[in-house]
Amino acid sequence: MRADRPLAAVVARSAMLSGVVLLATVPVYVYVEPALRALVARVAAALVLGVTLLQLRRVLAEILEAAGASPLETTRGSRAPEPEVPHHYLGLMSDVRAALRSRRYFDNVMWPRLQALSPGPLDRPPVRPGRGVSLAGLRRALTALERRS
Repeated sequence: MRADRPLAAVVARSAMLSGVVLLATVPVYVYVEPALRALVARVAAALVLGVTLLQLRRVLAEILEAAGASPLETTRGSRAPEPEVPHHYLGLMSDVRAALRSRRYFDNVMWPRLQALSPGPLDRPPVRPGRGVSLAGLRRALTALERRS
């Protein structure tokens, strides 16, 4: 088999496996009770099919890996921050992302921190159903906090 034809190799290996399984299954099929013969045939077919599907999955993964990442995957991947970005800034970015996603995180972590920074009471931004605060609402709360400081 040539290396540029991986599916041909899968077909050849599956054919050989089918032959070996057939040779092992026929005596068992002949000697078991008639009620169990269908089960023996199904188990043999499932074994061959399962091994063949695993081989096909591996070949497909190798083909996709060799092709490299698509432009969508490369733009979607997160870039590593530059070395001069402070560690605390990265933590704040993570907190803001979590507050946008999770209402519970906003209620229990982000909002008490914002209130602790404020000299007076802050107007609580509305939260979205099942999610955290919107980015515009968080921006308004931060703007109000900056005005009071």
